[in-house]
Amino acid sequence: MSVPQHTLDQLAVLEAIVEHGSFAAAARALHRVPSAITYTVRGLEDAVGVPVFDRSGHRAVLTAAGQQVLAAGRRVLAEARSLDASARSLRDGWEPELRVVLDGLFPRQPAMEALRVLLDAGAPTRVHLEVAYQDGVHERFHATRAALMLNLELEVDHPLVGQALPELELVLLCAPEHGLAGREVGRDELLEHVELVVRDSSSKHAVSPRPSFTGTHHVVYLADFESKRAGLLAGAGFGWMPRHLVDGDLAAGRLVSVHRDEGSSWTYHPHLVTRADEPLGRAGRTWVAAFLEACRAVGGT
Repeated sequence: MSVPQHTLDQLAVLEAIVEHGSFAAAARALHRVPSAITYTVRGLEDAVGVPVFDRSGHRAVLTAAGQQVLAAGRRVLAEARSLDASARSLRDGWEPELRVVLDGLFPRQPAMEALRVLLDAGAPTRVHLEVAYQDGVHERFHATRAALMLNLELEVDHPLVGQALPELELVLLCAPEHGLAGREVGRDELLEHVELVVRDSSSKHAVSPRPSFTGTHHVVYLADFESKRAGLLAGAGFGWMPRHLVDGDLAAGRLVSVHRDEGSSWTYHPHLVTRADEPLGRAGRTWVAAFLEACRAVGGT
């Protein structure tokens, strides 16, 4: 592999000459003597093997080859400056990457508010917010070595640590014109109707889906809760929905509760999970603090 003969300093000097309009102005901007600028340009021309400036006139101007060298040099300098910024970020405690896996049942607002706070802090960290469902959350967390996981129940052991989050309520719903609406129903009657279910996204349930909560065999599996809500509004079946996604529909009468004799609501006790043996970096700590603050703002912990 060949080693470049030019240097970053030579490219930076070339850029400074063009930006400031002359060798003398570049020297002042770079706090160097004019002869040092001339010497550096000569070294660059020797390195690339072509004249970079035409000196035949009153003022040196870029040659056609010099214009190409400048364009390529600016790309090189941009990459080098990006590398310097990344190195400074690492020294400042920002991790290169932050992965968060959250169950799709969670409200998005606290996570997005935390993302905004992180970006406003100038974090150079690449952030991945991934949505999965049920066992798929744990699978993605471990497969990607994510730093954080928002899961519905505390199912962690060493070296994982869980922090309690606000409860999440699910309600059993259908459209007002559905056959289950407006009366008390038992489990046997539920089994006669189609249930809409958000599919567990783990690979182990890719072929054999997880059974529905009510146990009905008449199941339509959907990819997310927005699709499920659309199905409920269309009267395609009944199903459990997180209350924060359907409060407006319930208030407007677009959806109604299914009055099941075993109860029409269910509460999860979710947790924010981190790795005890891998302390969070600055980005992770900033995201967590902002996320918990957003959670308190929308309902308390």
